Amino acid sequence: MKKRLTIIICLGIAAVILIGATENITYTLNQFTNILRIVQQRYVEEVNLSDLVKKAIEGMLYSLDPHSSYLDEDDYRELNVKTQGKFGGLGIHISIRNGWLTIIAPIDGTPAYRVGLRSGDIITKIEGESTRGITIDKAVKKLRGTPGTKVTITIAREGMEETDYTIERAIIEIRDVPYYGLLTDDIGYIKLVNFSKGAGAEVKSAIDELHNGGATKLILDLTGNPGGLLKEAVEVADNFVDKGNLIVSTKGKLPEANRKYGARREAVYGEYPLVVLVDGASASASEIVAGAIQDWSRGVIIGDTTFGKGSVQTIVPLGGMEALKLTTARYYTPCGRCIDKSDTLRFLLKNPTVDKEFSTLRAPIRTLHGGGGIVPDIDVESEKVPLVARKIWRKGGFLSFAAHYTRLNPDIERGFTLDEDVYDEFKSYLRDEKDLAIAAEDWDDAMPFIERYLRGAIAEATWNTKGRYEESYLPYNSSVKKAKEVLSRTSTLEELFAKIEQTTIDN
Repeated sequence: MKKRLTIIICLGIAAVILIGATENITYTLNQFTNILRIVQQRYVEEVNLSDLVKKAIEGMLYSLDPHSSYLDEDDYRELNVKTQGKFGGLGIHISIRNGWLTIIAPIDGTPAYRVGLRSGDIITKIEGESTRGITIDKAVKKLRGTPGTKVTITIAREGMEETDYTIERAIIEIRDVPYYGLLTDDIGYIKLVNFSKGAGAEVKSAIDELHNGGATKLILDLTGNPGGLLKEAVEVADNFVDKGNLIVSTKGKLPEANRKYGARREAVYGEYPLVVLVDGASASASEIVAGAIQDWSRGVIIGDTTFGKGSVQTIVPLGGMEALKLTTARYYTPCGRCIDKSDTLRFLLKNPTVDKEFSTLRAPIRTLHGGGGIVPDIDVESEKVPLVARKIWRKGGFLSFAAHYTRLNPDIERGFTLDEDVYDEFKSYLRDEKDLAIAAEDWDDAMPFIERYLRGAIAEATWNTKGRYEESYLPYNSSVKKAKEVLSRTSTLEELFAKIEQTTIDN
């Protein structure tokens, strides 16, 4: 009897809780409906109720986090385009930081790249309208359009006044691996710029070819990579993490949001000394791969702390062609670090990993840091480009002069040099064609970057992307140089970690 009474009391309490929750929702909905009715009856102008409700929904979702949003039919199409590889736009990956639309990274070879947009640039306006509080989906809708049409955006950048860029949209084709090759007889290099459909297969093919060419050590360059599909991140990590080991987990409120993704095949290249390059523009899937490599002591991470975009969005159909894109979980590395670095505490889960320390899951045991993003094993600070070089880039000076120069010099050979005559010609071109006169002192200060970017532009005009990587990016990039230096003195994983420890002590 006593047990039965206890059950009845528990059921009664549960019923009261449910009734209370239902009444609370009913009261809130009634309040919303009442306000809507008052606005319709008394507002000074005629209002469209459907638009008001839609804006209310959008505001509600944005108050949760920058990645949750309402999707109409057009938004659905945009969402599909993101993972299929071809669309009309500018060629930038974007996110929201501190309420502002922020560029994670431009895509190589696109209109955005050619006019000099950079990681960290804040898009303050689109066609003169402020982006403060805009959702990512709305921004994408405004930025994309028919190839050949133009859009004007306003950019705010540290050390530069707000500047308008009018950019012509083009067909954007996403290539996940734009370049791979041997840096030495035994060091292979792979540049991965996105995780769209097929990225894992592209990386596997590149590794196989490098191995057949003699590579026994690898550099995986994820700098500027904003992420993409979770499946492809797991596929890429599967090349290096031992079968059965955890690669990433997701945690959320509902049981189906709590999942674990492990390596499914034997890691053929699991013992190769590996360096992964990252920077502040490496996000999402890039952080999943880097985190798994670091947690399992499978390789070392070199560069800057990553972006910290580690949330999972689920598409919830509403019927017809409408849906919600809702944040339902966060990514966690194998040792339990939360990848997401949110702008405010309300975006974190109940048990965030802020300021907590973790350990690697196999020897050598090292301390790792939580709190969002992936902290590299060796810091290589991103270089600050001088204002003069940025001005030349923004005006399209490097690329347009390269087109001019290569037309007049069609027989350029690999390893070419730029002498004083070429630089004098470049200065004259900037002054006459771009209305850009540069003081001698400013030119000298920016010379290392001018040389690098001009070489890259000429190489790309002559030998396409492969030429730019081999003649400009690889020889000058500080993270690539550090990775090459570390790997050149090691032949095993054990030696690699010993080298990393020594480098950390030296620093």
